[in-house]
Amino acid sequence: MTSRERVNAAIEFKGPDRVPFTNVFFPGALWRHGRKLIELMERHPDDFGNKGFQIPPEPDVVIEEYTDDWGVTWRRSKGYSAGEVLKPALNTWDRWPRYAFPHDPPESSWDGLKACFANPERDWYALTGWIDLFERMQFLRGTENLLMDFAGDRTELHELADRILNRNIRLIEGYIRSGADGIWLSDDWGSQDRLLINPDLWRRFFKPRYRRMIEIIRDAGRHVFFHSCGWTMDIWDDLIELGVNVINPQNALFPHDVLEDKLAGRICVFADADRQHVMPFGTPEEVRAFVRNTISTFNRSGGVMLRFELEPVWPYENIEAMYAAYEAFGTGTEE
Repeated sequence: MTSRERVNAAIEFKGPDRVPFTNVFFPGALWRHGRKLIELMERHPDDFGNKGFQIPPEPDVVIEEYTDDWGVTWRRSKGYSAGEVLKPALNTWDRWPRYAFPHDPPESSWDGLKACFANPERDWYALTGWIDLFERMQFLRGTENLLMDFAGDRTELHELADRILNRNIRLIEGYIRSGADGIWLSDDWGSQDRLLINPDLWRRFFKPRYRRMIEIIRDAGRHVFFHSCGWTMDIWDDLIELGVNVINPQNALFPHDVLEDKLAGRICVFADADRQHVMPFGTPEEVRAFVRNTISTFNRSGGVMLRFELEPVWPYENIEAMYAAYEAFGTGTEE
């Protein structure tokens, strides 16, 4: 199978020849482990076209502050690609009537993606997007402000959500024109043990807006990927009902019987690593067991892919064990 065929087979439960996976990482992992990490990834080419890895320049500062195109000021630790909001752009609604969104990407940017994705010789799966709604609202208003907005059901809150939604739809249409196979939607909805808002409020406010985005993707014959960290079990059935093809949950957070009952065999799972315990603090043997259990839980005629995003705090021995376990259990050479 080509990589593209392999990913399609996993998503559609048609028995891929091996479990698909992707090489993704934070830059700090390359700064810590250097060329040997790049060589390890190159020995395991992924199914999503990631290749040609280079070690980026390392900044001098340990904590970086910057302001993005939305006017949000961020603070992040060296080695990571995201951080925390230091100052939201709309910390008061008084600014809302004058607030300007960033410009949409120019048509030339879609042409560039199309030149890459529409190549008839492409044998890898083109996955793109990472489109957020709740998180964008959170970044713009700040978490505490936003949760208070929900409590008061402010008119401006609906206006903000719909304006972000309409921009997201234009982005989705651009990704579809570019020839993408799958499009990421991404909102971290869970805390450690529950959803960040009441599930009924989620269904009233967010579910119809997600439905609009998902329908556009599905009607174009593309796959919908949905990333969401934290305890998100309360909305898994909703995501499946909406037509999400692939869910990328923080699966290590959930008991095995919950994963078996709620996800396995029902939707393809882009499985995550155990970021909190096993990968940073466990032994290589524990890493091997985690990878094996993850694959065996979800791998029913497909139904599983691996997305273990390499972090700076992970010891090289555990990263190496992760790839070795994938090679053993993802290809079916060991049971």
